[in-house]
Amino acid sequence: MSDVRRNQPVRILAGALAWLLVTGLLVGLTTESASAKVPRAAFRYTAAIEPLANYVGQSTCSPAAKPGTTAFANLLLRTYPRSRSLGISRSCGVGGKSEHKEGRAFDWGLNVRNAGDRAVAKAALRWLLQKDRFGNRHAMARRLGVQYIIWNRRIWGAYAAGSGWRRYTGSNPHTDHIHISLSWTGARKKTSFWSPRRFPNSSGTAPSSPKKPRPKPQPDRPSYDPPRPDRHDWPEPRPDERRRSRSIPEPRAPKRLAKAAPVVVEQVSVPAKRRAGIRSKKALVRGRRYLLEVSGTYRYGKASGSRAGAECSTSDGSWWWQRDRSLRSEQWYADHLDLYVDGKDLQAQADDGDSCDRGHSYRWVYEPRRTGRVPFTVWDPSGYKDNSGRLAVRILDLGAVRSAMTWKVPSRSAAGATSPGLLREGEEYLVTVSGTWRNGEGVTADAECATYGGTWRRDIDAFDMHAGGWSYDNLSPRIAGIQTLPVSGGEGCDPRHTYTFVHRPDRTSPLNVRVSDPERYDDNRGALRVRVRPYDGPAPGAPEPEQPTPERPTPEPEDEWDRDRDDTPAPPSPGITTEQLKVDSRSRDAVRTEQEYPAGTSLRVTASGMYFMRNARDWIVADAECAVSHRDRSWRPTGYEGDFAGRRSPLGDLVVNGAIVEWRPASSRGSCDTEGHTYTYDVTVSQAGPLRFVIADDHYDDNRGALDVRVEAR
Repeated sequence: MSDVRRNQPVRILAGALAWLLVTGLLVGLTTESASAKVPRAAFRYTAAIEPLANYVGQSTCSPAAKPGTTAFANLLLRTYPRSRSLGISRSCGVGGKSEHKEGRAFDWGLNVRNAGDRAVAKAALRWLLQKDRFGNRHAMARRLGVQYIIWNRRIWGAYAAGSGWRRYTGSNPHTDHIHISLSWTGARKKTSFWSPRRFPNSSGTAPSSPKKPRPKPQPDRPSYDPPRPDRHDWPEPRPDERRRSRSIPEPRAPKRLAKAAPVVVEQVSVPAKRRAGIRSKKALVRGRRYLLEVSGTYRYGKASGSRAGAECSTSDGSWWWQRDRSLRSEQWYADHLDLYVDGKDLQAQADDGDSCDRGHSYRWVYEPRRTGRVPFTVWDPSGYKDNSGRLAVRILDLGAVRSAMTWKVPSRSAAGATSPGLLREGEEYLVTVSGTWRNGEGVTADAECATYGGTWRRDIDAFDMHAGGWSYDNLSPRIAGIQTLPVSGGEGCDPRHTYTFVHRPDRTSPLNVRVSDPERYDDNRGALRVRVRPYDGPAPGAPEPEQPTPERPTPEPEDEWDRDRDDTPAPPSPGITTEQLKVDSRSRDAVRTEQEYPAGTSLRVTASGMYFMRNARDWIVADAECAVSHRDRSWRPTGYEGDFAGRRSPLGDLVVNGAIVEWRPASSRGSCDTEGHTYTYDVTVSQAGPLRFVIADDHYDDNRGALDVRVEAR
């Protein structure tokens, strides 16, 4: 056979492939193969892994890109060259709150309308959220410290991972980029993805130790931040200076933990003077989740002004507290003076939602990697001999559900006291609060009333008791003033200083109770006593529910800025008359339009009004999209879930043709219309027939009110 005939099939196949590529028939195949690769880590990990990140929104302005954010962004761009960066940092004066303003969010440029970009997004997101070989769910997202992801009108939050991908209601649909926000641990590059050797109880190996990054100049700080020496401006010490410094290394986890009975509730006092810290009296169990509440400050130097808490510290002569302070010039990148749990930097969340808590109280949900008595230590690289004071750590097993319990609320604690157990979601409890306390200005108060050397008065609200449970996205209790009733009857002040209220948790969680002092807490005296029992009847003198006053919404993570939507209406469809409907919140039967619309008809639906989802003392009020309650006075688009139409769904929304849709507020750009409670929804009829409307709820008997619906041609 000649060479020409031997090579003829090869030439024919090559020509066919070229023709297929030109005509686009193999574009999908090449796109899939190009996007099938995933980012590659330089380590071989063990089963040890971080818990899912809690939601911590922006609270400061430091837009310089953090090292972990930059490294993660470069990893994605290097793996997928077709993608692009839309930036990490954002100016403090642009838009609303965003982690971009703290340098811990990345906008990854991919377009949902492009098949290749969609394939890249699918591969990368699957890599982040799939199980690893040890069965850890959302493994790479946990190892990188991913807090939440927004892409193509959907949001995934580590703080609500059980709900999966949810509808995103922000004004920017995120169809031209993926927004990725990191926790502070991930942004600081302190997660196991980058350094498993430093991760507690992990023996991950690497080809070589990463080089220490060189100091980089930082941008000017915002005008409200007082001037102070920047640790990044310190010169690198000479080798002889480094030898003389004798810096104490970062606390490490001990090889073994002592055995003991499992802890349910325990108070640990961590002395600042002991390098080894102190261990819990009882054992924390591997895999269980514990709430750690840390409060107090200690002195880390001879100067009286050198004080630190669990996360933040201040130096002598300065009045500000900062979260990441370094005491050694050769360790400018370190985060000294923090509290460590079994060799892990706590990275806790402030009780007041800020970066540094004004009352020095912090929380963290901790999941141990091993069972035993866990050590609690603080890291002072300069030495422990001149330290004094201690931190108070309260450990609560988040699996310990209790129907009845009693605890004290010290008036000196700005963070109050959390119940020694959890209350079950949906059940009702009668809470009784008794006792009095006194502040440094001579005011004496109980749970509801106060006096200043005279008659007890109920209208001095500044000293009322506050209480709250936990939200779905952070560890700061949703604290609010509670309208309590005296056990002696009526609505005045109880002579025995004992009051009651009914509490119904919207998730299984503990209850936090605290006193309110508009001045200061360290000069207070006394405590309140809280008693919780199952609720089996009406509280004394329970009042009728009142219509709540709408407030500004507090949405979940949004990344909104100046990218406007196109609200230009389409031409009206001919032959369609406007219909007015009323959807009764008490009816589980859908209301139908009189007209039956042909497939392809473009309609605009307008829904307005409010109704009671729960017509009782613990009321919930909703409109077509959002809800507010006696416990959470901010209008929110999500927050209540239950069984609707045979599946687990958000409750409170106005449902169209059996589907929970995205209603757009008429008078604001956020998620909720807190002014007129009017929303619109544009729909193109996919199947000929009427439109059907019903309230999404799992119990209709206690509802009250209706929504007005208008259907018109678009």
